[in-house]
Amino acid sequence: MHNNYYFLRILSGQLRQILMYARLKQCFSQEKDELVLGFERQNGDDFYIKCSLGPQFSSLQFPDSFHRAGRNSIDLFSDLLLAEVQEVEMYENERAFGIHFLGNYVLVFKLFGNRANLILYRDGEYDSQFQKRLKKDDELTLNSISRSIDQSFEALQAADGEYFPLFPTLGKEGQAWLAAQGYENLHLKDRWALLQKMLQILDEGSYYVISTPKGIGFTLFPPSAEPLSQTTDPIAALNQFYVLHFSVGEFTREKRQIQEGLERNLVKSQLYLQELEKQKVIRETNVPFEEIGNILMAFLHLVPEGESKVVLEDFYRNQPITIKLNSSLSPAANAENYYRKAKNFSKELAHWEENIARKQQEIAEIQQKIALLESVETRKGLKPFLALATDKKSSEELPFKQFEIEGWVIWVGKNAKNNDLLTLKYAKKQDIWLHARDVSGSHVIVRNPQNRTVPAFVIEKAASLAAYFSKRQTESLCPVIVTSKKYVRKTKDLLPGMVIVDREEEVVLVKPELWN
Repeated sequence: MHNNYYFLRILSGQLRQILMYARLKQCFSQEKDELVLGFERQNGDDFYIKCSLGPQFSSLQFPDSFHRAGRNSIDLFSDLLLAEVQEVEMYENERAFGIHFLGNYVLVFKLFGNRANLILYRDGEYDSQFQKRLKKDDELTLNSISRSIDQSFEALQAADGEYFPLFPTLGKEGQAWLAAQGYENLHLKDRWALLQKMLQILDEGSYYVISTPKGIGFTLFPPSAEPLSQTTDPIAALNQFYVLHFSVGEFTREKRQIQEGLERNLVKSQLYLQELEKQKVIRETNVPFEEIGNILMAFLHLVPEGESKVVLEDFYRNQPITIKLNSSLSPAANAENYYRKAKNFSKELAHWEENIARKQQEIAEIQQKIALLESVETRKGLKPFLALATDKKSSEELPFKQFEIEGWVIWVGKNAKNNDLLTLKYAKKQDIWLHARDVSGSHVIVRNPQNRTVPAFVIEKAASLAAYFSKRQTESLCPVIVTSKKYVRKTKDLLPGMVIVDREEEVVLVKPELWN
């Protein structure tokens, strides 16, 4: 909840007390997705805000001091330098606040998770932004950020007891808390009372940094287990969360990622060994090739020409045996075939034994690494294992065109055979599949490994690529099929690149466009 409206409302109030009439002395970036603002307060003290606004993690931090590197740093929002802070405004029912500067400038901190950004407005109009990759942020108007919402009992009654229309910025933690309190099973008045209790907790101003299965968490609700830290100071809470996220959370995430990679490799090696063991059983139960050759030579006069199999007496075991034949060869030539297989068998057996030994050694080494990993307690200790954290398939250069928008990866096939490779081998059933309708073109995949809801603007951007890499490239608008990959299949009679779409979940009209 570190980017939650209810926390930011308290944080912005504290920032108002600290920054009123302070001057912005520095505003620069020296790391990707990171911006540092340095203020000089009226009492002469410095105050820093470090904004980490990456697509995977976004948060504010307030270091006591900050050393700017002599190289590889760039000044940003230079119009604000030496400008005086006039106000810190929290936008109503939104995960954003703004710092107002003399000169009618407003620097908006838009803390929308993986779409976090800083946007500068002058005289109420868009001026510039920090994260250029968030293309649509230049369309966000200053007047539209605040959302006035009726949060009365009558509004809840009109919404049939559904709280989300009244509290859209509650967040997953708030929703989980209400669910744990049995909100859905309560009558309307009891629901209202529970909502008031929740708002009271959110206003109390206690902040907890906790450990979760997914890493380090931040919450305003009292946790069931002992928190890693607890404070009533929102700035101290964010600082503790930031430090623990990277010192503990990132260590836990990397360790888990390495462990999962080792376990995947262990399962693959064990399955491969099982297949080798099956081959051993087959070898032991089958009649040796040399004996089959001897049986054929003993009964050549009983083997007809042009047959694909023959039943003869197995004098080694005193029972009939069915022998497979090459119908284009003579009986004697078939016998020679089996003698040749017998000679090669010793080589195959040696190779098989080598594979068995190699896989057994490989399994033992992986099990040893897993045991050693269990005892690692620091990020430094993970260094010998870091090479194992990268999946082999993902580390190889992919044979497709690749695009990315706000953390979503899009793959585009290069030709007919490449389309088959993309759709049939690399794409997973939960991925989104797109193709220009009724014309030939590239298959396009929006990767969705976590099976989330893909935003509409991502679909639109992927569809524009599908239209661009098709025969409709020069048209003003192109219809594009959008569906889950699980509804796309291919039969043996289809030519390369051709597939059957069992269900078109959506057809969108887009402008063919190549973007980066």
